[in-house]
Amino acid sequence: MSIPIIDLFAGPGGLGEGFSALRQPGSTEKLFKIGLSVEMDRFAHQTLELRSFFRYFPDNGIPQEYYDYLAGNNMTREALFAAYPEAAEHAKNEALQAKLGTDTNRILARIRRALANNPRHWILIGGPPCQAYSTAGRARLKAEHAKKKTNFEEDPRHLLYQEYLKIIARFGPPIFVMENVRGIELPPFLVPSPSSVFTAFPSRFLLFGVGFRRG
Repeated sequence: MSIPIIDLFAGPGGLGEGFSALRQPGSTEKLFKIGLSVEMDRFAHQTLELRSFFRYFPDNGIPQEYYDYLAGNNMTREALFAAYPEAAEHAKNEALQAKLGTDTNRILARIRRALANNPRHWILIGGPPCQAYSTAGRARLKAEHAKKKTNFEEDPRHLLYQEYLKIIARFGPPIFVMENVRGIELPPFLVPSPSSVFTAFPSRFLLFGVGFRRG
């Protein structure tokens, strides 16, 4: 049985694609299966749905209409999904357009549903937004706040990584992978300097009501 993956801050699904492409040695059976991808951006979510639709089919059974749609050959997304309703329903169940920290109850319910058949053996993956941590991202954010005359330090994107930690605290995945940029070593106004998201994990987990033990 494939190990389910829950993908938060999924974007268009690059991290999940890597997991879902891995096969058992000498077999076509997939080691991992995306159970749920969560992304707030409408266009990235559309890509997640389309890729889920693609993965529904065996490698040698991808419908020609899929490639016609990609090539713009008289095939719309609506017509493609209508032609293969089971695959379309699978894609809609797997890809969720929602915002972490805002649509909490809906996200939690969908995670529970995705893990219903395998609640103990699964992996959490995701990459919280990097704008607050990358050098270029910080520069753009500071310019944006300066233009709006708002406080850069109060931008909520700085703390979105905590939504990822809350999911870890609530569901306790055996393994999690949190991808981000090198600059995730946070600025002093977020955690006491010198520190980072990773060295701050124990105190953050305690804040969310979960004990933390180093291996």
